[in-house]
Amino acid sequence: MAGRSRSERAAAAAPTMIASVAEFARYWDGVRRRTWAAVDRVEPGLLDWAPRPGEMTCGEIVRHLAGAERFFVTKVVEDRFTEDLSPGAALDHAQTRARLEGVHREEMTRLATLDDGVLASPRRDLDGGTMKAWRFLMAMVEHEVHHRSQLDSYLSLAGVEPPQIYGWRMEDVMAKVTGAR
Repeated sequence: MAGRSRSERAAAAAPTMIASVAEFARYWDGVRRRTWAAVDRVEPGLLDWAPRPGEMTCGEIVRHLAGAERFFVTKVVEDRFTEDLSPGAALDHAQTRARLEGVHREEMTRLATLDDGVLASPRRDLDGGTMKAWRFLMAMVEHEVHHRSQLDSYLSLAGVEPPQIYGWRMEDVMAKVTGAR
């Protein structure tokens, strides 16, 4: 194992978690639907809001999510990195929402063209090692959840109730659980 990168050692030891492009796309749509629950609460007045100077604004987070989807899907489909992670220039509320929606539609169309076997194909990582294509899709999921949580925190700090992931607050779940005894 000497001489192999950390990502190469991990990839060799782990089983394939994602073996179907169609199944992943269905799963990803659910992840994105939960992200939209947060994005839907970003009103136009919050688009340029950040909790402190130097932090991404709510609008930048949304645009970054769009760019990240393109970044990860391009890596899987074309095995190349893009510069799409930057949120880019400021957009108005409608344009920001349209960017997230449009990029998602485009990238899911591109992903759907892949044969399932591509998911097990090696891709170069940022360190020059290799990892399976499906791992980049998992990284996309983790990245999305990270920034959705960031957006939820921003909403809370701005005085807007963030969405509950499955419609339940922890207190509601505890009341149901303790009331069921």
